[in-house]
Parts: sequence; structure tokens; C-alpha cells
Amino acid sequence: MQKLPMIFSDTSKKLLAVFLTFAIAFMATFCMGANSETLAAPAPDPSICPWNRTPSQFERDLRNALIGEFSNPNVLTFSSVPGQPLQYEGCPEEMGAWLLLPMPDESDRMQAVHTILLPNGKVLIVNGSSNRNRFEKLEDRNPEDGVDPYKGEIIFENAVYIMKDGVDTRNSQVVDNTSIFDPELADPIALKEKGQNFGDRSPFTRISSPVGESEGEPNDLFCSGHLQLPNGDVLFIGGSRVYYPGSQFQGSKQANIYHPYPQCLDEHDCDDDNKWGKWETPHLLEDGHWYPTLVPLDDGTIAAFSGLGAEDFDRVSSIVEIYDPNATTEEKKWQHIDISQLPNSPFKKRMNSQTFIKDSIDLYPRIFPTKDGRFLITGDGGGKTPLTVHKSTNSYFVKFEKDADGIYSMTFEPGPQRKAVSKVYGTASLDPNSENGDVLLYGGIIGTNDISFGPGKYAIRGASIPASVERWIAPDPNSDSGGKLGEWVIDEDFLARIDEDILQNSSDDYKNPQYEYVKQSSNLGRFGKRAMELAVILPTKQILVVNGGNYAEHLPAYHPTLLTPNSDKDPTKPEEHLGFDTKLMNPDIQPRLYHNTAILLPDASVLVMGGNNSRAARFVDSGKVELDTFNDFFVTPKGFISNTAEIYQHSLYYPPYLFGQSERPAINTELTEIHYGESQTISVSNASGFGTNDSMVLIKAGSVTHSFDNGQRLVDLDKNYTTEREISFTVPTDRHFSPPGYYMLFYVNAEGKPSKAKIVKLS
Repeated sequence: MQKLPMIFSDTSKKLLAVFLTFAIAFMATFCMGANSETLAAPAPDPSICPWNRTPSQFERDLRNALIGEFSNPNVLTFSSVPGQPLQYEGCPEEMGAWLLLPMPDESDRMQAVHTILLPNGKVLIVNGSSNRNRFEKLEDRNPEDGVDPYKGEIIFENAVYIMKDGVDTRNSQVVDNTSIFDPELADPIALKEKGQNFGDRSPFTRISSPVGESEGEPNDLFCSGHLQLPNGDVLFIGGSRVYYPGSQFQGSKQANIYHPYPQCLDEHDCDDDNKWGKWETPHLLEDGHWYPTLVPLDDGTIAAFSGLGAEDFDRVSSIVEIYDPNATTEEKKWQHIDISQLPNSPFKKRMNSQTFIKDSIDLYPRIFPTKDGRFLITGDGGGKTPLTVHKSTNSYFVKFEKDADGIYSMTFEPGPQRKAVSKVYGTASLDPNSENGDVLLYGGIIGTNDISFGPGKYAIRGASIPASVERWIAPDPNSDSGGKLGEWVIDEDFLARIDEDILQNSSDDYKNPQYEYVKQSSNLGRFGKRAMELAVILPTKQILVVNGGNYAEHLPAYHPTLLTPNSDKDPTKPEEHLGFDTKLMNPDIQPRLYHNTAILLPDASVLVMGGNNSRAARFVDSGKVELDTFNDFFVTPKGFISNTAEIYQHSLYYPPYLFGQSERPAINTELTEIHYGESQTISVSNASGFGTNDSMVLIKAGSVTHSFDNGQRLVDLDKNYTTEREISFTVPTDRHFSPPGYYMLFYVNAEGKPSKAKIVKLS
């Protein structure tokens, strides 16, 4: 497996650095339970950190829970996935560490296309039909007569099959790919304290999916949009009505609501789907929506933008669907607005000065709230072949109004012109360090909607992958000086420039390391290009850019990039790296390209899942799924590391802040609900104390798909100490920027180490 090389500017010596991992592959077993598969573990390799380093308590506890006590903290051993040694280039306090999670049980293995954090701390994983082809059995064919592989024919289990594009999205068995991730079963330290072993039980459990058809319409949640409602339920809009043959797509007209229930009372209760949650009967929408984005409004209402419509192929829907959970009638609960003829709507404006083609709102549009009550439609999204490439520098503002009868209306205004043409399949986030609500757009694809272009496939004239980050500088909402548009600036080389030094071994002899601070790289060149990545906002106001690759389906980027705000840098200036220092983190081992996800958990780790750079195929007669490795569907077992069609091997990433020397703070007060504008007092162990640079933040529960977290945002809380251990904080009143719903409440000490979060309902 090819890895991203570390490129140094000031050394020609051997660039093999210190290695560390907490990746666990169970030494001898990969699957839990009676049907475990015995696998040979390779001999462990040494991993070295400085001779005088003192491991943190978290590292000691974690290692003790995983591999037992260790006598020499400077020479670390690790287990690895069979045949694939794990190489890590830095100590955890510098570059974080990865924990390879237990492989799900055979029956529970699936992708992670859509992931949502629930109020109970678990993660809902939804896949629907999962981007697959199908194999149909040719009953009249004799395997002894041979097959024509150029027609997609194969021999499997002494029968002849032919591969065809797509699957039946009406078939409940085809779309039944939903599971729950339980973080408690992925916490080695907590399990050890309970007398249990990490890996004895898989943290992934298959649960029920919605029905495959309702009111004569398919109900496939693959490529839907989703967001948590204020009460913790999850709303799904659209999905796949038809996808393939060829590249023809239609959006599903269904809306689904998932009701999460409290955790299972014991192991036996987990067999009952109703203990996990249940699905409402689907609701039929005005139009289809394949690749929509859901936006939360200030009263808990959800608005769904864009996506391919139903009934005709490859049409971007101009219908905005609105779900108002507070409405008293069904008519007011489910509303819709056709924005195609509204003044200043994207559908009324030319895409650019070189064409008469009208603009639109791209698929999975990157839309963000502004501090003055509007939303910014950035222009970036997740376009799809064969749609017209969205060559636009337009951005737009949109505002919602609700009248006395509970009916919504929308108005549009032109936004500021971008500094670069819009991109697809990059990621985007709010800048948690910006008081005014700046927006960041990272990487992506320019000049094509075809995600498969790149090395080993084909070139497309005018298509490229940038290493850029573009910032929308939000206007000051309290300023009367005008400038309500804000402005865009761009750092063309942001992701390719690495700022921070890091401790590296410059010796060829690992037993006698020579450590010095060196640059990771002055410039990563083409390795800085990024598409299909995700930006995860951390409690420290850092941003972790993780997953994706130098192309959408090629050259995986294994090393996350950590963005740390630097108060000495001007965030509006590209030459000052838009206000950030950047550093490469330790690498993942999986090629997490298309359909990857990453989501912040309440323990401040990041759950990293999925990857899907080619399509698997489902046998229509048996339901078996075979994975495609280099166009061969039968090379490797289901979901193992050497296979990249659907990656079922998921990981936890522990950011560097968990490995600091300070004692980890803890919120001792049981807190479940907070209200706008009120003050709360909580007790915090190991708090830094008055006058220090500590903080308290709310981070909205994540809802991630297709390189974008639809609801992610960080809210800084005003606080003060009432005693040495008690902290009073004030809940903000801005319901537009901080909509009602479930958030993680973190305390972060002056050294930058976060507590575990309390999940609270903001209402």
C-alpha cells in the first residue's frame, strides 16, 4: 500500500522517523464471537520516542489496557493487520495516535456513508444501497462453456453471472444497511476498569433500516441529506430513486425520521431493534433530492436545498423542502418553496460571463449561517457527472421568514464574488476562531464532476485538484460601516505548506536515536492536493483535516493535517497562512477516499470510517456482496485491508491534546439541558483556575456525509470561576447561529487538554 512520503527540506539522511501506534487487530482474531477467523500476527517492530520522554497518564492507561504494562517507555511494540505493518512517524504528543477498531462481525460489516452522533453518545451509520453493482444469474448458461469477461460475465459457485449497473432501490434487502456504533465498546481503558477486554465484543451492531418502498416510491437513503432535530431525532431527506445504468440518477421523494432510544439495558435486549430506536413511516416530498444539504433554522425547523429531482434524469431540483417540527397541522409541518423564479435566486442568474447557462445550487451545497440571520450559499458542493460543470464564482445569501400563520418564505441576495471557480468534493467548515463566523473551503475538484479521473484512469482537460483554502471574511454584524457582503480571500497553496517543526530521528540506528527539530516539509507539492477530505472542528478550536486523497479516487492522503490558530498571524492574509499553523499527524492505514466519514466523539477522539474508491457487487439471488479489488471481485475476503471497494475496518484517532502531561479535567456535574441566555454553574476537576487561558465550548453533534458535516459548529461560552472548582458559564442567545438541538459541552484546560463532554440539549 503506497503511503504519503514525508518530504524534508534540510536533510538527506534516512527519513524513516519514529513510529508509534495503538492500532489493534486482535493479534489472533479479527472477528468477534464464535465465528472468529484466526489470523497470524507478524512479529512486532520497534518504535522509538526520545529517551527522556515521559508518557502521559492517558498513554500509560491506554497501553496497559491494550497490551499490558511496558517496562521501557522509549521502545514501543505494536500489533498490526496481517501482512500490513503499521508505520508511524512521530510521538503521540506531537502527532496523535490511531486505534484500529475491532472488525465488525461478518453480518454487521458495511460502509459508513452517512454518520450521525445521537443524544445517547452512539453513532448512527446509514448506507442504503451502498453504491453497488449487481450480479444476475444466467440460468441457461453452463459454466463449462466458459464466459466472456468483456461483457461482465463471471463464474461463481459453479454458475454463470453477468454484472450490471446499479441495484433495485425498491428492494428492502438491498437497502438494509444500517448500524449503530457504541463508543463504550471501543474504549479500552473503560473496558479494562469494568473487567472486560477490548475486542471481546464488536462496537458495531446492525439494526433495522426503513422500508424499501412506500406509496409506490423507492425509499433508499443512499446519498440522502440528514440532520438532527431539536429533540434528538434524525431527519433524512431524499436519497436514491434511480442510480445507474450509466451515470443517470434520480432523487428519492421520501423523507424519513429515526427515533433513537436509550442504550440497551443488557446484552440480550440488544437483539430487539426497538431498544436501539425506530423509523417513522416515510413521508412523500414534493420532489426528489439526491445529494441535498439540510440547514437548521432558529426555531428547530429544517430546510433541505438542492439534490437531483425525481422523474427526469440529472435535473437539479429548485424545490426547497421545509420540515417544521413545531407545526400543529400536517400541511404546515411539511412545506416546500420553488425558488426557481425568486428574484436573485441562483436559478435566475447566469453561471458566468462566458455562458448563457443559468446558475443553480450545486449538489450537497456548502451552506452556512451568518451572524446577521442569513445563510451563505458558497457555491461549492458535490457535483456529479454528467451534470454541467459548475464553473461559477457566484455566492449567494438567503434568508427565511415565517409569518403569523406559520408559513415560510425566502429571499435571495447576491453574495461576494469568489476568488476562484467553485469546486466539488472538497470540504468546508466555519472557522471556530472567528467571532464573526468566517467560512473556510478546503481543496476539492475543479473543472469536472467526474470523480474517477486521475492516475491510472484518464486525464480531463482543465480538471485539477487544488491545495487551496478559501476564506470568506464575514462582515462584522455590529458595524454600521456597510460591507455586509464580506469578501473572499484564497491561499492557493494552503494544504501543501507545513509550518510546524517536529521532533524527528535523524539517525539510521534506531537503538541510538539522534533527535532534532526539523521541518516536516517546506512544501508537499502535489501531495498537498486534497479532495474527498473532511474538516473536523476540535474542542481546542483546532481543525483536523482528515481522509481523502490527492485525487478523489486515487493516491490516498493518509496523514491528517492539524490546523492550529496562531494569534500572531492575520487570518485574512494568504501569506500568513490564513491565521493557522499546520502540522502533519500520524497516518491512518486505510485509503479513505470516496464515501469516508469522520466525526468528533464526546471523549474528544475522532471516529474515522469508510472509504469506497470502487464499486462492489451484490448477487441478486443470494444477497452476497463481493468486493472489487482492481476489477477482480474475488481477490480478498470481505472488508479486509488489502481491499478498497468498501472499507469496513474503522479507526479512532486520538489527537495530540490527549497525550499532554497535565491531568485531564472532568466535568463532575450531571447536566442534560441548557437554555438560551441562562447561566449555569458546574464543578470541574483539574480545572486550570482563574486567570488562565482555559475555555468552555459547545460543539454541535455531527452529521456527516460526502465530505461535509451539515451541522458542525463550535460555540464559545463566556465563563468565570465562582470557586476553585466551580465555573459559571452563560448560554448564548443567538438561536440562528446556535440552533436548538444536542451539543457536546467541553471544558478545555490552559494546556489545551479537553475533558470528556457532557451531551446537553440546548432549548
